[in-house]
Amino acid sequence: MGRKESFGLMISDTVRKANKPCWFVMRCREAEKIEAFVNEYNADASVSPDDKIEDLFIPMLVVRQQIAEEDRKSNELRNVLRRFVFLYARPSAFDPHGNGIMAQSWNFGRTRLGFYTDGQGQAITIRPSMMTAFINGCLEYLEQFEIHARDAQISNGIEVTVRRGAFKDYKADVYNVHYRANGVRFSIAIRFFANDRYIHIHNLTPDDVKLADGNIPVFSDDFIDRIQTSLLAILRKRVNKKETAETHEADLQQLRHLYYLHHVTIEDPVRASQFDALMLICASLYGNGQGKKRYNRIIKQRLKELSSQEQSHDHSVAMAYLLTALYISTKDAQYRTELKPIVMQQLPEHKALREFLTLIRK
Repeated sequence: MGRKESFGLMISDTVRKANKPCWFVMRCREAEKIEAFVNEYNADASVSPDDKIEDLFIPMLVVRQQIAEEDRKSNELRNVLRRFVFLYARPSAFDPHGNGIMAQSWNFGRTRLGFYTDGQGQAITIRPSMMTAFINGCLEYLEQFEIHARDAQISNGIEVTVRRGAFKDYKADVYNVHYRANGVRFSIAIRFFANDRYIHIHNLTPDDVKLADGNIPVFSDDFIDRIQTSLLAILRKRVNKKETAETHEADLQQLRHLYYLHHVTIEDPVRASQFDALMLICASLYGNGQGKKRYNRIIKQRLKELSSQEQSHDHSVAMAYLLTALYISTKDAQYRTELKPIVMQQLPEHKALREFLTLIRK
């Protein structure tokens, strides 16, 4: 493929024919040198006024400078930001056959600049409003701001609307929820770069985001118990053959929403074991093969760790939940055999575990 054809395919016909200034997402080796190069390029008398770079944004340098000015500590600037620069120019400024910034006569641009392309191989451009939000986001969130590859699992998560800050009113997906001593904190992902990348922002509070209607609220401390109640109700119907086609479909929808919560991080070890067990039960009832595989691995590792710890009430509770989930997932009678004495002898007052045991014995 010749260079001219390549350039034509890289930039869409609509953008190229309009030849109006827009923000291009670029990959750049040695991004710290791009500003000096752009200044040199713009100052060259042989460059047409229409082909000059009208503006540029270098996240790595701007964020690093802002952190230094605010005397904030940042152990490591997010590596992925190092690779990107954003140039505001007409498409003709990138034509390698004229005297554009990527032409043969400009060695730095020719060898170190490249378009960031979408799934169809075309250069990604960003509308001004989104670029403004992106720039403000870099400055507002600083070291909490990341860019990551798109993850299909995240895009099936809990949808929220950002309530404040640079991305106010933007839709986002919650991919982690942290329960801490000072309250709940969210990590969110906003689709960016033609939906090919995510902007990740961390440490948001419940006041910073608004849950979309229909999603399960996760703000209260008893949300694990509510998940358990829902799973017991569904399991009870299945074991007792009380399902109808209508209730089965409704239960699948509920299980799908419940499994969204697997992104939540639980710091308390006992509650974390209970939560992981419930997520495995959820994946098993829903028929999520990847979820079962993931949580079988997690739970077997937790059991291995628990086997070397001193026994206590909390230890028994954690063991019981893990064994319950493994039996429901695998139907291996060994897990049910190990579970029975723990529940009947050590946890006779634990209603939920006793009901789980009763149901899986049927």
